[in-house]
Amino acid sequence: MQNSQAFVATLKNICPIEGADKIVQADVTLNDVTVASIVTGVDAKENTLVVYFDSNMCLSDQVIKDTPDLARYLAKGNRVRVVKLRGVISNGLAIKVEEFSRYSKEKMEEGFSFTSLGLTEICHKYVAPIKVVRTSTGKKERKGKKQSRMIDGQFSFHIYTDQLVRNAFKIHPDQVISISSKWHGTSAICGNVLVKKNLSLTERIAKLFKVEVIDSVYDYVYASRTIVKNGLMEKGLSGYYGEDLWTLCGEEYFKGKLHKGETVYYEIVGYLPSGGWIQKGFDYGCKPNEHKIVVYRITKTGIDGDVVEYSWQAMKDRCRELNVDHVKELYFGKAKDLFPELDVSEHWNQNFVQKLKEKYLEKDLECNISCKVPDEGIVLRVEAKGIEVYKLKSERFYLKESELHEKGEVDVEEEQG
Repeated sequence: MQNSQAFVATLKNICPIEGADKIVQADVTLNDVTVASIVTGVDAKENTLVVYFDSNMCLSDQVIKDTPDLARYLAKGNRVRVVKLRGVISNGLAIKVEEFSRYSKEKMEEGFSFTSLGLTEICHKYVAPIKVVRTSTGKKERKGKKQSRMIDGQFSFHIYTDQLVRNAFKIHPDQVISISSKWHGTSAICGNVLVKKNLSLTERIAKLFKVEVIDSVYDYVYASRTIVKNGLMEKGLSGYYGEDLWTLCGEEYFKGKLHKGETVYYEIVGYLPSGGWIQKGFDYGCKPNEHKIVVYRITKTGIDGDVVEYSWQAMKDRCRELNVDHVKELYFGKAKDLFPELDVSEHWNQNFVQKLKEKYLEKDLECNISCKVPDEGIVLRVEAKGIEVYKLKSERFYLKESELHEKGEVDVEEEQG
């Protein structure tokens, strides 16, 4: 199930809210795992099937036209909000499945996910307004399309991390897992990978005459979550920050240090060199103009394109060799040993996720600034041949994120996407 889709879930654990007579609290559940807690009308019934939209989603204009009362629950652009009512955080919007029968006769059972029904768009992922800063280099720029030096299969962006609450059934008690803190900054990638070589005139002529020429070379590639930065950006366009933080940190921490084929995935937090925030309020102990990084993944790609995933322990060992920090480890071992009191034969997955929430979420982040900001959450990684990771975020973080959207402030990860 993709994160950026609505899905059918079940309302459970409905309970009153102190001092409220028209609203109640309810859990949105999937496979008996609580995905989110919401505030809904007092007429809500236990075990009702609903379509759930989280705060990452916007409803379509057609849905609002057909059901205009929904508009009062939405922000600008029909975006679903996270709100706090009577002290209760309501994360998302749940609508009875019957409301969507007009769009399709398809059977909507729990777990069914979608963005469209029939020929009608129902929702789409929220896209942040993009701020692009145009700079002047003072130099005459050559016209013409730039040629990418990237070689297919040699460089990979990080996978999109799915939500643990939607995938709890995939975790097994005997699996070895790591749990680490989730940092709120901007994702970055640095790789020493094979790229196309800038051929000299002599080499280009030799290739025309079928002379064998080495046309690839190992070089450093710097990227954000979805954009390769060095050598591929349009000149004069600098993006949200007005400075290329990703190339700056790649050169600062990794240039000349990585093995051939090695790619490091990490988070940059704190401040820009110019003094602005990377993520407002989340300084992680950095002072103005300072930043730091934490690594969360390392891979090695062979000439043939085969990717070797460093295990959690190997990643930590390599970070020590590189003299860089990795994300804070909160647990490493068998999943069942984290909470040994849980019965592995009875509702273990549901209880395991609930225990994770109780142990790790809804905490304050330790920062230099006086105002409190919520710790984002955790990442659970399954030790496997490839990469299998899931995120679990705090409700307070979702609320703060939604409040920033209300003010028109752009999340850096969304901007880079």
